[in-house]
Amino acid sequence: MSKYIPFTDEELYKAHHSSIKDYLESVGETVLRSGTEYMWEKHDSVKFRGHVWYRHSTGDKGTAVNFLMEFFNFSFQDAVITLLNGNYIASSKSRPEDIAKMDLPVVHHKKCNIILPQRNSNNKRLYAYLCRTRHIRYEIVEYFVRKNLIYEDKDNHNIVFIAKNKRGTVKYAGLKGTMNNIPFCRELNNCDKKYSFKHIGTSDTLYVFEAFIDLFSYIDLFLLDTNWKSENYIALGGLKYQPLRQLLDDYPHIKNIVVATDNDLNSSDGINHGQVFAQKVKKLLSDTYNIKIDVPTQKDWNEMLKNQRSEKH
Repeated sequence: MSKYIPFTDEELYKAHHSSIKDYLESVGETVLRSGTEYMWEKHDSVKFRGHVWYRHSTGDKGTAVNFLMEFFNFSFQDAVITLLNGNYIASSKSRPEDIAKMDLPVVHHKKCNIILPQRNSNNKRLYAYLCRTRHIRYEIVEYFVRKNLIYEDKDNHNIVFIAKNKRGTVKYAGLKGTMNNIPFCRELNNCDKKYSFKHIGTSDTLYVFEAFIDLFSYIDLFLLDTNWKSENYIALGGLKYQPLRQLLDDYPHIKNIVVATDNDLNSSDGINHGQVFAQKVKKLLSDTYNIKIDVPTQKDWNEMLKNQRSEKH
């Protein structure tokens, strides 16, 4: 159960009356106009105007706070903090009954309870896939194995990649297959989508990637001759803004961001999604952080690494 935070009446009002459209766009979601309202592309039965939303398929409705609870599995406290951008002052004047008076839909927060696959007795398939197939240097892979951020599962020999919060609790975990002819990647049940694979160091620079394999590849290509273990890295598991925002909130020592997402020049829809996302991050965060965009000359950093290795042999 989330710790009770005595928000002020003004803070509660501000959070509940936040723009749903602005929040969705800030986490990379597509919002479409629907008459005088807006529609969420991912859930086209959900319409909203300002801070109020309505789901036509179920009749559920509420404010911005309930929206985050319903569709992003936030607790009430986390939803309010997120919509306030972390700017709140604890006060004894606000009580739980103040919330009840607002006549809002009741939504229960699902507790995160990830069941990790059993570890294999060794990581042979993991090393074979990352070092031989993906051409990543052994010392990089070994470092993340020793940090307990990746391991090989016993039953299927997938790579399990893990994300923890600041207290060291596992909040997110995914699986990456190690068979070349069967592409496989998915996240485990009950993941908290505010987190993704990361490494936190002491420097003030954060490198942002789509996948952990590209994170490893970038280190191999450009950072091995530097103190690379002191840097900060995040693999978003796609083009998700929310894990990036959570990391920045959790680690205020970061001042510089290098966005190194994919270069999708040959995408099926003709949109360079990785670079569209990079520009969106720059627009959202350039007032607070020094933003640099580093674009791979091929689709992603692992493609560049594999080609570099093949040219040397």
